[in-house]
Amino acid sequence: MKVISCIVFALTLAVGSAPTFGAEKPHLAFVTEYVRELAAIEDIRAYGEKELEQGNKDEALSNGIHASTLIQLELRSQIAVLKGMHLKPPFDDLIPDLTGFYQHKIALHQKLIDISSAFVSCPKPGVDYGKMAAELPKIRAELDYVDHSLFDATPLVFATLIDQKADSKNHVSHLIITKEERAKLIDNLTGSFGSKLDAKDQNSIVAAASVLKGYLLKDFKCSDEPWE
Repeated sequence: MKVISCIVFALTLAVGSAPTFGAEKPHLAFVTEYVRELAAIEDIRAYGEKELEQGNKDEALSNGIHASTLIQLELRSQIAVLKGMHLKPPFDDLIPDLTGFYQHKIALHQKLIDISSAFVSCPKPGVDYGKMAAELPKIRAELDYVDHSLFDATPLVFATLIDQKADSKNHVSHLIITKEERAKLIDNLTGSFGSKLDAKDQNSIVAAASVLKGYLLKDFKCSDEPWE
């Protein structure tokens, strides 16, 4: 999997067939989908955290299995949607990289499910439960790393909206979307994440949404504004 350079995630409970798009998926639709994906994963994460807080110790493992399964279902749905999209160079590696990160997260959550399932089941002879328990913090560290990699990819996601045509000062100063379309993206982010975008301590998913909103609020002109 290529490492993405940093340059200027409604819960889905079943995996449906991916929609079919043309050879080039409009960049606005891609970024809109990326915002939806960030929000969906954050909703599941928050739901899982609430389940763990409200449940007792005996329910912790089963609640963890539930949350990880929901995340897997959502990620598989996201992969299916993204595989129906295509971006032209220089952004042609972006979608494959994102789906690669999602597939890695699915595999890590499967490890969490397998270990939790082993502890929920009746003890079996010959199983090294201590070794399995020691794997849990390592898996969580890997998940944190993948989420941080997704955060690092967010500026590149925004860059797909930048018009590569230079202005009279030889600067890229315009977006390929209209003022209304930019406002809708900002509204989607604000409506999906709310006050989390202003929190000091943000997880990588919320931080990615916050960074994307910050770029959208920068002094880029939109496609329906005059060129200089």
